[in-house]
Amino acid sequence: MALILVVDDEPDLLALLVEQLGFREATARRPDLLLTDVIMPFMDGPEMLEKLRGQPETRDIPVIALTALADARTRARLSSLGVDRFLPKPYTLRELAAHIVAATTPA
Repeated sequence: MALILVVDDEPDLLALLVEQLGFREATARRPDLLLTDVIMPFMDGPEMLEKLRGQPETRDIPVIALTALADARTRARLSSLGVDRFLPKPYTLRELAAHIVAATTPA
C-alpha cells in the first residue's frame, strides 16, 4: 500500500491525517506521494517543495498541488519545483482519487 503525505491548512482534513503531515514526515518516512496545499500560514507549498527537492532522499517524490490558485505564474513556479499534477479547489474525492492513481501508477 502506498504511503501518502497530505499537507493542507484545512482543519477537517488535517484532523483526519495529522500523523501523515509535514516536512519532517516527508524526510523521515519518504512517502510515495505528496499532496500539498499551496498557500499555508507558516511554510507555503513552494517553500516546502524547495526544501524537499534539495535533499536526495526526497527529491523525486511525486507531488500533487491542491490549490485555489490557478494562475500561470503559480503553475510555472510549482512546475519548476517538480509538481506533477494540479488539482484545483474545490475538488471531488473522485477527482482526487483519479489524480492519486495516475501519480502512483508506473508509466
